[in-house]
Amino acid sequence: MHLKPSLLAAATLLASSFVTPASAASFDCSKPDLAADEKAICDNRALNDQDVKMATTFDILTQLMAMGARDTLRDEQSRWLKKRQECAADVACLTGAYEERMKKLGEAFQSINRPL
Repeated sequence: MHLKPSLLAAATLLASSFVTPASAASFDCSKPDLAADEKAICDNRALNDQDVKMATTFDILTQLMAMGARDTLRDEQSRWLKKRQECAADVACLTGAYEERMKKLGEAFQSINRPL
């Protein structure tokens, strides 16, 4: 099976079209004990959209990767989430964190072994 980069883009676009302003893909915006970064993401539509795109891309990649690479990707995601938390409610910091993570996820997608 030959996967094209446009397949990943189409999947993330489709997933992001089902988001409501009060929800984010990677956590529940209605929980009472949101961390500062989560509250900022829930309150900001652009950040919410970035969260949906990142979480969907991450989920797709974990299904496409071999087990060892999948574990590495999950470890990187955990480290990134800790870094995102350090941004607290700083929208510029959070925006930069999402941009950086999407770049890394794009690189991970490009590195997937696929038949010619």
